[in-house]
This record gives sequence, C-alpha cells and structure tokens, in this order.
Amino acid sequence: MRVLAETRLGNIGVAGLACLTLVIYATVDLPLSSHLLLSAGVMAMGYWLARRAAGMRLALVYLSTAASLRYMVWRGAYTLGLDRPGDRIFAYLLFAAECYALLVLLAGYFQTAVLRPRRPVPLPDDTATWPSVDVFIPTYDESPDIVRRTLIGAMGMTYPNKTVHLLDDGRRPAMRELAASVGAQYHVRADNSHAKAGNINAALAVTGGELIAIFDCDHVPVRSFLNVTVGFFTKDPKMALVQTPHHFYNPDPFERNLWLEGVVPPEQNVFYHAVQVGNDFWNSVLFCGSCAVLRRAALAEIGGIAKETVTEDAHTSLRLLARGWNSAYLDIPQAAGLATERYAFHIAQRLRWARGMTQIFRLDNPLFMRGLTIPQRLNFLNAIQHFQLGLPRLVFLLAPAVYLLSGLHPLAANPWDVLAYGFPHMLLSLMGGLACARSMRLALWAEVYEAAIAPYSALITTVTMIAPKRGKFNVTEKGTTLDRARFDWRHATPNLVILVLALAAAVAVPFRVTAAPLEAATLIIAGLFNLYNILILLAALMVALERPQQREAHRIRREFRVRMHDPASPGRIVVGRSVDLSESGARIRIDAGEAVPAETWLSFEGVHGWTPPVRFEVRTRFADALPGDLPDDPASAASCDLGGRFLEPSEADRHAIIELMFGEPDSWTIDHTHRAPSAGMSDLVRAPWRAAVATWQRNRAGSA
Repeated sequence: MRVLAETRLGNIGVAGLACLTLVIYATVDLPLSSHLLLSAGVMAMGYWLARRAAGMRLALVYLSTAASLRYMVWRGAYTLGLDRPGDRIFAYLLFAAECYALLVLLAGYFQTAVLRPRRPVPLPDDTATWPSVDVFIPTYDESPDIVRRTLIGAMGMTYPNKTVHLLDDGRRPAMRELAASVGAQYHVRADNSHAKAGNINAALAVTGGELIAIFDCDHVPVRSFLNVTVGFFTKDPKMALVQTPHHFYNPDPFERNLWLEGVVPPEQNVFYHAVQVGNDFWNSVLFCGSCAVLRRAALAEIGGIAKETVTEDAHTSLRLLARGWNSAYLDIPQAAGLATERYAFHIAQRLRWARGMTQIFRLDNPLFMRGLTIPQRLNFLNAIQHFQLGLPRLVFLLAPAVYLLSGLHPLAANPWDVLAYGFPHMLLSLMGGLACARSMRLALWAEVYEAAIAPYSALITTVTMIAPKRGKFNVTEKGTTLDRARFDWRHATPNLVILVLALAAAVAVPFRVTAAPLEAATLIIAGLFNLYNILILLAALMVALERPQQREAHRIRREFRVRMHDPASPGRIVVGRSVDLSESGARIRIDAGEAVPAETWLSFEGVHGWTPPVRFEVRTRFADALPGDLPDDPASAASCDLGGRFLEPSEADRHAIIELMFGEPDSWTIDHTHRAPSAGMSDLVRAPWRAAVATWQRNRAGSA
C-alpha cells in the first residue's frame, strides 16, 4: 500500500479499491450484539494502528472512514424520528453539525493522502544565471527592535543577487534611519489603502526583481533561505510560489499559559508540517503571507497581490493556481518569527483569518473558479470550511448540557446503539486525524484550540457570510510584556458561560436519573460527554490566564563556544558554552570551579569566527545547571550556569548577536517524535490544574 501511495495514480487506485469495501461495511445491517463485538474489534485495531501510524496511516484512514460512514448512515436513517418540535429542531441541528464535521474530516484525509516532503532544488553552478530577488519586509507600527532583527537577517542571506526593501506604511523617520543603517532600501506611499496587500503592490510598481521574497517584519530569515528556495524557479518556468513553514521561537498562548512548552506541539504545526505538505502533492499550496518567494511575472498576470479580502495571501495563491501556475512547499523552516503572545491577540488573528477565508468563499469561491483542478478546489474549500467550525463546535459543547438541563432529546436511539455506532466513529476519527498530523498534534487538543475561539469565529463567519465586504485588516500585536499574571475576563466570558451550563448539567445528572430511571443509561452517556466538554472548556479557559512576560527580548536556546575575559586579569580567559541567548543577555555554562567577576567581556564563536567582545554583567549564578540543557552535558555536578545581561552593546554588537541567534541554516528543527494517543489525554486532564497552581506560585514568589 505504501509503495502504491508514492504516486498520485497509485494513491487514487488504492482509494478506489478501498471505497467498495467501505460502502459494503457502511451499509450492511448486523444484529446489535454482533455490531458491538465488531465495534470493539474495530476500535482495538484502530488504536493498534494509531500507535504505528507512521507506517499504517492509510489503513487507519480507511478504517476511520468506514466507521464514520456507518455511523452517519445509522444516524440519518434511524435516529431522527422524533415527535416533539423542540426535539426535532435540536436533533437536526446536532445532525447537521456532525455532517459538517465529517465533511471536514474526510476532506482532511484527502488533503493529506500523500505526505511526501520535498528537498531543495540546487541552483545552477553559474551564479550569473541566478534570478534577481527583491526582498520585501512590510511594516506598519511594529517596534524598531522587531524590525531590526528581520532586516539584519534579510541582509545576511548569502544569495548575491538580492535587494532588501523595507516597506513602511507607518511612514516613520526611525524606520528610514534603521533601513539606512543596515543598507536596505526604504519605501513609503501616500496612503494605506488595502493595508498589507496595497503596501506590497505599491512596492511591486517601483522595483524590478524577477522574484519577490516576502517576510513579515517579525520573521527573521536564516542565511540559506534564498539558496534553498530559488532553485525551484530555475527548474520550473511555471513555478509561481515557493512557501516555507512559519516557525515561531516563542511559545504560543496555549503552550505559554498552560505551561506546556516542549510538551504539546505548537497549535499551527499541523498546518505547516502536515496540511501544507499534503497540499504540495496536489499543487495547491497556500501562500501564507511570509517566508515565501513569488515570481513577479505570475503576480503581474493576476494584477498583483489580491486586495479584495483580508487574507490576501491565500486569495493570491488561489488566483495564481487558477491561471495555471505551479506551487511548491519546502517543509524546512528557514525563518522564525513571533507567535501571538496573548489570548486576545490569538483571537484577533484567528478572526481575521476566519473573516478572510469566508470572504474568499463568497467573492471568489474555489468551487466555481475556472482553471482549478478538482483537488485544488477541494483543498482550498477545506481550508475555508475549517474556519467555519465555530458554530458546529458550539453545538457539540452545548448539546449534552441542553439535554441534561432541558430534557430535549438530540436523537431517538437506545444507549447500546450509540455505543455500537458512535464510539467507533469518534475514536477512529480522532486516531485518523492524529495519523495525518505527522505527530504534530496530540489527542483531543484540536478540540481545545477550536473551543478557545468558537464563540467568536461562529459570530464572525456568520456575519461575513451575510456581508462579505465588512471588516478591515488588523495588524497582530507582537513583542508585548506583562508584569503580573491576569485573567482575560473579557475574552473568556463566552466560554465561561458555557462552562457554567456544563457544570450545572453535571450536577443535574443524579437528579435526572432519579426522576427518569428508564433513561438512566442515556443520561449517564450524556453525562460522560458533558464531562468531556468540561475538560475541553477548562483547558480553553485557562488559556485566558495570562502568564507574566517581563522580558522584551525572548531567550532562544543556542549553543556556542564562549570566551570570558576578566578585565582585572587581561591574560585570563574562562571558556564555556552558551545555553540560551537573547539580544539583551545570555545564560553561560562554565566549570563549577571557575571564578568569574560580576562584570566581564564575552566573545562567541560563530560561523565567521569569534565575535568582538561585548561587556557582560553576571546577575545570577546557578549552582545546579540543569541536565539536558545541552545535548552532550548529561550531568551538572561539575558545571554551573551564569545568567546575565549585555551592558551597552553597540550596533555592531547587536548585529553580531542577532546573526548568532537567527542566522544558522539549521537553527529551527521540528520534532516528529510519535507519542501515544493517551499522552494528549493525560496532558489535557492535568493542564488546567497545573497552569493554575504554577501561575499562583509565580505570583506569590513575585509578591514576596
């Protein structure tokens, strides 16, 4: 099966042969006792396959599809015959939400049918034939420190035939000076029409490079970015877009506020390391607005960056593909930026994406756009319908509580039928989704991510579907600080209301069982679903408990040889290694017996040799260096760590430090380690409690 799936024709053939089996399984009737045994066997097989998902992914997908189709046939044929009008409305609403979720699941299976990451295409030996590249860095009101990193990274790219342009829609003198200080071109325009799309289109009119590389002003490219992406354009004259992943060097709000850094993969990893890899197979890569290269001729053919929606990037790639151009996705992080740092910023960013994708559906629907292949239509449609999941997610969160509190029935079925048909569908859907995620997501966490924004996305997509031209482009805030922990009551209120209803429903279960003993089994099953929703809502709500962020410059784990010069003893040098590094300071590991004064001078050994010494103030001495901080330092008894800050670094010093932090081609590695499905479940149960306790302890320590 794996060999056949290596080709597009083979994959379609395997899918076609499997469909006959799926149809037979999904439609044949069995006695209830037989179906319970079959369901138990199917779920056990699915769990076994999930633990070996890397090699058995398609088998698990087919098994999941069969169970889901069987469930939906049963739901539609046998569970909707309710007499009371209230019951019927409730039942059809839940059934519609389930149908929509199944469509998204099946579309996702198709989208990730073949996950075959590309390798870079080598550039021609003759550098004179390399195409010219204009590097665009749009900015509006972001901090100069954030923009400086990206400018330094862009100027440091080793591709010779490039010109870096800072596109300042804020028209700030400080940005003009910053561009001049690093040798970049500076551009402004008369107005801010069409936001980022208009800014880029204005720069297209006054530049002439054959290719356009675009970076958001917080995405810092590594030196090799253009060397590993431009080769695709020299090989394929119809290549219009090469997209690379968006990698983030700080934790997102879920990792940060739930204290899960390094435990749960970042929320966006599934899209950038699974979905986009699948899109690449079908030539339907989405342009993500940054960390990408586009062909100028292709942009000119479609009139530049699309400006009719607030997701100008995805809209642009849709139009390019409709005109017959090709796209490629290189799943190697070649730039790193800032993830949203607060729950409120995360919501604002996701709502812009939800509004923009809904606008595309209304204004340039991929189902009806001429020039697209069927896979391209399906994959873009799935990207759009993913952002419509807010309303179905609200239905799933509210359905058990509504039944337990009001007595309205969502389906007409006995509990054993629900177990026989429903559990295999849910469990195998979960396992199949994880298998297609390339170990980039843990079990149940998709529900947490959806629940965290569901009330807002449900509203914004509904409004945009009715009035697609409403709304404007909003810039996501980055680089903020927070002195103390605080709970974002404003943005958590909708989910807090739903949680109160779910808790009330949990309390009502024993009373309902006593009052209606004939419904006891059904009530208990609904109570279990309600308990599951409570766990999801607790995790989603604790994301609103903002963890303090007092550093303006994020520390990044970096290992370089370090020399420490004692100003009182010019000939004495202490040698160590860096553990982490930021623009303002570092953590250095040295031998435990070494004496280092409170103020010293540091040099780092980078790819270009030793950096000029920079003054360093030692502020903290950790007697117990943490095991595993450095890969070849398993024990800490013979070493200690020094934490400190740089004192009055010059522009040259800051430039060198930024290049050390961001410039290495292999700076950003992705962990594809497969974890058992149970790992995500245990993390989900523990995360809210752990976050509350850790935040309370941190606040208490700060007060002391």
